[in-house]
Amino acid sequence: MTDIPPRHNTNGHTWHHSDCQITQIVLNGSGEMGEMMRRMMGAAEGSPAMPAFKGTLTEQDIKAILSYIKTWWSKEQRDWQAEVTRQSCR
Repeated sequence: MTDIPPRHNTNGHTWHHSDCQITQIVLNGSGEMGEMMRRMMGAAEGSPAMPAFKGTLTEQDIKAILSYIKTWWSKEQRDWQAEVTRQSCR
């Protein structure tokens, strides 16, 4: 069974994404990619989806929140995610 909404700790999937991708998801919501993932994961009808926070949270706010979430990840996950961020966010 998959957690909806997903966990952001070491058991979750957030650390698989670059900072710039996470920032865009927070600003713009999960969109069609989120819907595709929800279908693949078998999310129950009516389960929560990621709303857009553009106009509510700044990129600095998101950076601070993400910094906090990263404290829940293992060193290996943080290192791997930092490399993905270096390669993806330019």
